[in-house]
Amino acid sequence: MKEVAVYEAKVRLSELLTEVQQGAEITITRHGQAVARLVPALPASRTGSTATQQRKQVREAFAALALQRRGTSLDMPIRDAIGHGRD
Repeated sequence: MKEVAVYEAKVRLSELLTEVQQGAEITITRHGQAVARLVPALPASRTGSTATQQRKQVREAFAALALQRRGTSLDMPIRDAIGHGRD
């Protein structure tokens, strides 16, 4: 495992991330003491990451709302509608 001082890690972060992406593990040290480790991220599952699934759910929810709203009119300016909702 490679050890790198904090300053060097800040200066060479992009290079270090490339190494980690290729499978290396790097320990970041401060005054000779280990303070952090850079390790490769876990691969996303075959169905996609949780964030990807959440983005898809949000897109689908907005699409469903757009379908419900189609053809609907407030019959008044939006400011008036907001004012009625505050009563």
